Order: sequence, then C-alpha cells, then structure tokens
Amino acid sequence: MITIEQIKEIVAEYFGQPVELLSKVSKKREIVQSRQIAMFFSKKLTRHSLATIGEKIGNQSHMNVKASIKVANNLIETDKIFEIYINEIENKLYEYMKNPEK
Repeated sequence: MITIEQIKEIVAEYFGQPVELLSKVSKKREIVQSRQIAMFFSKKLTRHSLATIGEKIGNQSHMNVKASIKVANNLIETDKIFEIYINEIENKLYEYMKNPEK
C-alpha cells in the first residue's frame, strides 16, 4: 500500500516543488495541477474517503476533491501533456509500491 503523504511527496518531486506547496492556497496552474494529480492518485491508490483526502491535501472539502478528480479525468482525455504527467507519475508510484526502500 501507499499513503497519501507518499503520493504527495512523489507528485511534488516529479514537478520539482516542495511538498508543502500542495497544501498552500494558490490558484497557480502548476500548483493546482499538482494538487489535482495528488488527489486523483490518492483516490485511485488508497482506500481513503474524499473527505480524508481533502483534509490531507490542502484542507479541501470532499466536493473540491471530487471536482479535482473529475477535472483530472477530463484532462487525461483532452490534454496530451497532462496524460504524460499521469502516466509518468503512475509509473513512479507503482515502482515505489514495489520497492519502498529506494
């Protein structure tokens, strides 16, 4: 298994951002996208509720988490760069889950 904190760390590292940025109030696209991706993978790879995911990623409401996941799914379908981000991060997450000591 993987935790929300580990997902946040891997997403932040992928984008070269401090992990704390995922929890900051910001409308900058790069921060918002990182947060959306972290929420997307937190829902996909953990058993946490939307409320718990929101609490751990920027103190967001469960409705914000739901909306972020919906946006991420739409971007996967319409934005090739975003789709690449998702695929590369997903590979990093699965690699981490296989070998958490690395």
